Order: sequence, then structure tokens, then C-alpha cells
Amino acid sequence: MSQLPRDRANTAVREFLASRDWSSQTPARRRILAAFLRLATTQGYNSVTMRTLGRELGMKAPSLYSSFPQGRDEIVAESLRWFTHTFARDLLNCAERADSPQEYWAELVRFHLAQQLQRPEADLWDLLVATDRVARFLNDDVRAEVELWVDLHAAMYAAAAEEMGYCFPSQGARVVFTLLDGAARWTDWSGSEEELDGLLDNAVRLTRSVLEVFQPETIA
Repeated sequence: MSQLPRDRANTAVREFLASRDWSSQTPARRRILAAFLRLATTQGYNSVTMRTLGRELGMKAPSLYSSFPQGRDEIVAESLRWFTHTFARDLLNCAERADSPQEYWAELVRFHLAQQLQRPEADLWDLLVATDRVARFLNDDVRAEVELWVDLHAAMYAAAAEEMGYCFPSQGARVVFTLLDGAARWTDWSGSEEELDGLLDNAVRLTRSVLEVFQPETIA
């Protein structure tokens, strides 16, 4: 019996997660990553230096460099990788609960939007990835890892669309990502859980309408 498209998409994400071993990530390194993300999202990415990071953690520079010998650039790269890993892991856990392609699509959308609204690091991830497209400041390995995840994430949406009988080109995934990544600018969320549920439901309906736009008869 052949796998469903969403099963294949899930398998690819599991393989992506398994390709990176985080078991050697020490508590000290994780503390530093968490502090960097916290400072970068509250004070601005460019304001975070090794000195400000040390003050935040109550650590001296040698201790920071013992965990991250390459300094700030290594911390930025590892933060991107760590956020990518946790996002992919938690998204997969949500997606695997779905019993139908419609539910699968909804889980993808609801998780993505909730992350954008509830985790400031999501906007930082978007900013760093967008900046790298222009400035090319990431090393090749990190860039390749990020690009692979973006492709796998898009493939999850494409799998749901295929099972629902829709044509869904890569352009469609970019539209959905742009819509969800910019959630803070169009939702005006007050912070209440009740309002959040309504926003998530609206986002599912809104993104499902994107599917209609990319059907051949619609395009024609």
C-alpha cells in the first residue's frame, strides 16, 4: 500500500530532524542561545553583542567563548538552527494528529500562526533569513539547512493540497508563508486566548482560499 502524500511529507521532516544530533548541546550553550533570542527579540538583533549577552547571563567573555569559540556569528547560526529544529519538531507533532488532509492543512496553519503571534523569535528567524538573502552572512551549511527546512515545510502544505485535489505550485506556498509570517501586522491580536482561537480559524479559511486562486481554471 502506497503512502499518502502527507505521510511522505511527515517522513521527510522526521528524517530532517534525525539528521541533526542535539544530544551534545550543553545546558550552558542552551542558556546562551535562549538569552540571545530573548535579547534580540526585545532589544533588537543588532544591539546584542558578546558584552551585552555576558551581562544578561552574568558570565564573563571567556565563558561565552568556551561554549561558542567563534563568538556572536556562531551564536546567531546556532540560534537559527535551534529555532528551526524546535519549530519543525513541534509542527510535526501537531500535523501527525490529523486524520484527514483538511485537518492536516488546518494544523499546519494554526501552528504557524500561533508561533508567529506567541513567539517573538519567529519574527527574528524571518528577519535573519531575509537578511541573509541580501547580505549572505550565514555560512553555507546553515543556509542549506534553513533552505531545506523551508522546502520541507512547503511540501507539507503541497501534500495536503494534493490529497484535497488541488494544484498547489511553489508560488502558492510562498503566498501562504508570507501571509502567516506577517500575522502580527494584520491580526491586531489583543493577547486573549479566545480571540486567538478565532484568528486561527480565520487563518485556516483565508489560506484555503489561496488554494482556489492557483487552480488552472482560475488562473486561466
